[in-house]
Amino acid sequence: MNGSQKLGLVVVSGALGFSAFNSIAIPVQAAVLTQTYTVNLKQQPVNSNLNGVLPKFNSLLGTLLSAYVKVESTVNSDISIFPASNFTGTAVTNAQIAVNLPSLKADPNLVLSLFANPPEMSIESGAAGARGGTANGVVSRSYSSPQSLNMFSGCAGDLIAASIVATGNVRVLGTPAIGTYAGTVTTDSKLTLAYEYESESETVPEPTTIAGAGLAFGLGCWWKRKVGKRAVK
Repeated sequence: MNGSQKLGLVVVSGALGFSAFNSIAIPVQAAVLTQTYTVNLKQQPVNSNLNGVLPKFNSLLGTLLSAYVKVESTVNSDISIFPASNFTGTAVTNAQIAVNLPSLKADPNLVLSLFANPPEMSIESGAAGARGGTANGVVSRSYSSPQSLNMFSGCAGDLIAASIVATGNVRVLGTPAIGTYAGTVTTDSKLTLAYEYESESETVPEPTTIAGAGLAFGLGCWWKRKVGKRAVK
């Protein structure tokens, strides 16, 4: 190996000098993470109200990009019909599940309407017949405006108020007009609140369980790293 072949060196007019190398800029990678909370409500009767709180996003974790609220619910009806005469028909149920986040003054409500319509049945006069029906649905909304994200953001331990109202009614449809009916209508609902944020930290917090103070329901929390990353210029 002669002098002109040595690493990083070239011969210039008989003297040794350093060769010039191009510099490479390496962008800092910011992880996009999702923090998700869920509230499971089991067998909430219709025409009832639950009040509770959800954790706000901890602004120390990074920059909040969006907040996402989803309501999933199933209505269950179990109605007994007691006709005054021979009857053919069914009992239909209308239910509405409304979630209110009063801090979001411009757009605080998510409303899910459900309709359970079981098949018709025939009941002889003096007998009784039971009609059970279910219906389920999902309603969701994302928030990304600066005003909304500001309402969802806070420090560790800060909370956002939430109320869940379930209403409903039963109608017996058939021929001829019925005598009386009795039964129950309940809803099973799940509320999901997700925060998508950008963080330069590579540390993902361990799963935790959060219980709200004075609540009729509990909160479960888990963290999930998304596949994509975005470069910070």
